[in-house]
Amino acid sequence: MTSTFPSRVWRALAAVLLLAAAHAAGAVTVDEIIKRGKLLVAIDTNNPPWGQMNASMQPEGIDVGVANLMAKYMGVPLEIVPVTSQNRIPFIVTGKADVVMATLTITPQRALQIWYSIPYALQDSVIMTTDNSPIKSFDDLNGKRVSVVRGAIQDALVTRMAPRAQMQRFDNDASTIQALVAGQVDASATGFLIPAQTTKANPGKTYVSRLKLGTQHIGIGMKRNSPDLLQWTNTFIYHIRANGELSDLFKQYFGMPLPNDMPSF
Repeated sequence: MTSTFPSRVWRALAAVLLLAAAHAAGAVTVDEIIKRGKLLVAIDTNNPPWGQMNASMQPEGIDVGVANLMAKYMGVPLEIVPVTSQNRIPFIVTGKADVVMATLTITPQRALQIWYSIPYALQDSVIMTTDNSPIKSFDDLNGKRVSVVRGAIQDALVTRMAPRAQMQRFDNDASTIQALVAGQVDASATGFLIPAQTTKANPGKTYVSRLKLGTQHIGIGMKRNSPDLLQWTNTFIYHIRANGELSDLFKQYFGMPLPNDMPSF
């Protein structure tokens, strides 16, 4: 028994040390954010209407709107940390931001790196072409050049649904769409709002949603092992969904109310 007792003590001590290390390496709590005096939110400000810079070079968009509401309810100022599709998750993992709102589709693969809140938004992903394009089906994408943002969910969707398409990957949405406008590609994989925006920005040309890639639910991401921040964030999203503030943002930037069947998990 004399040899068993110390081993138990050491195992208990090791468990305590591991928990302490996990807490030290984990995301900050809500109380720590409030004590710091600002909420750091990673947002892609080159992805309208989710995030963009307006004529006065001020950030706006649905992600910016939700972030402002989150900071308001937390009682601290908002600080936006600009990110891209490629670095939005690394910025959370390395602690450069508290949470990320950057059209971050909820997937099991990403959930291995970060935790997600319940969904606060959704979007349909589509294949966009010119209105006179011969592309009518996924088989028609065989051998065709398709532009997509590197690291975006549309990249994986097209690769799965049209494996013989020639993927042309770009670092941001603007370059992805410009490749189609300039005729460098035959189609672009993007969000459902982009065809109308692209048509409006290019008089004399018409762009359409040719094929639907699916509907994606979008959550707020944060470091794993952050139960305090996750609980507060889920409560926040529930509240702004219930009181209509989130639906107002949808109407402002999407031109439609928040869907009634938004899931919770």
